[in-house]
Amino acid sequence: MKVAQTLFLQTIALLGGTIFEWSQVIPQFRNFYATYGTLFRLEGCVIPNPLATACFYGSIAFLIALIWSFSIMRAPNYTRERYLKNFLIFCVIFACSVVMYETVDYYKLFGSEVGVLPVSCTPGVAPFQTPCFYGMLFFIASLVASIFGVRKLKYN
Repeated sequence: MKVAQTLFLQTIALLGGTIFEWSQVIPQFRNFYATYGTLFRLEGCVIPNPLATACFYGSIAFLIALIWSFSIMRAPNYTRERYLKNFLIFCVIFACSVVMYETVDYYKLFGSEVGVLPVSCTPGVAPFQTPCFYGMLFFIASLVASIFGVRKLKYN
């Protein structure tokens, strides 16, 4: 597989993740605003504020990575691809930690709910059915493509 094809696959994975995550976050903003009339209420909410959920920050990370990947695809550069790979490693770690947190919260592995932060955008949903889990899969796919992209750019 050529460098251009690898970078294209990376960009497609990030595009898919970006579309998926924003399609999950935008309705959350709409529902929250319809319920509370503001986006800045953080306490006493039945519906989690999207600004305080990991899904929102994952969506921003997808958008940043997509723009970054698209610019690398247009003008391949080893150093920029390596930095993008490092950013994607951080994104995978972030997504995995959120999925682990959701798993602990869902199965009540450490007892009571006292002090539990509303990080999940879908409380009460099984961890493998949350947008964060699918976002993690998109991040992993784009990281794998990025690893191959770095290797191909290094030897070209």
